[in-house]
Formats: sequence, structure tokens, C-alpha cells
Amino acid sequence: MSRVGSGAISPFARRVLDVIDQIPPGRVMSYGAIGDLVGAGPRQVGRVMTAWSDETLWHRVVRADGTPASCHAGSAVELLRAEGTPMRGSRVDMSCAQWNGPPDHPGMDG
Repeated sequence: MSRVGSGAISPFARRVLDVIDQIPPGRVMSYGAIGDLVGAGPRQVGRVMTAWSDETLWHRVVRADGTPASCHAGSAVELLRAEGTPMRGSRVDMSCAQWNGPPDHPGMDG
């Protein structure tokens, strides 16, 4: 999954990034929810995000409790608010903003 060497993206990382790329503005998914779609755990999704965040809408991926990522100088909260994401203080209101993924997502076998 590392970008070291050829810089080629793994099929697993591509599946994770494809899900993230489909999250609509104003909505979010947790690391665990993305992991459920692609057959992985939240930490594996986090590793993809660490390696490839500049390639996707990283700020739309949050912890299950709505806490945004703290990377990128803490700019996730600002980006989420700019998109109109429902917030409760500095956390995303998951009851309003959680997106469950594309209805046609092929899951871990696709």
C-alpha cells in the first residue's frame, strides 16, 4: 500500500479511494463503514488514507463518533463546514451526515 518504489496503487487501496470519491458533499463516512464495504478494518482504511489522502476527499472520512481527521493542519472541520456538513461543535453530526455508501457498490469482491 505504500507509495514507495513504483508508486502503484494496490487494488485494495483503489477500492477504498473509489468509495471515498463517491461520498457526496455535506456527507461523511467513518473509517469502519468504509472498511465494511471493502472487507477490511478501520485501521486498514486509515493506512490507505495516510498514503493516498492527497488523491481523494480525505476530509469526508471521520471517526465513528464524528471526530474529523486531525491531519492537514486540522483543516477538516473548516472543509466540512464549507460543504454544509451538519456539525455539533467540532464533530460531525453522524445522525444527519453519515452516508452508507453507493447502492451499487460491489463490496469486497468487486
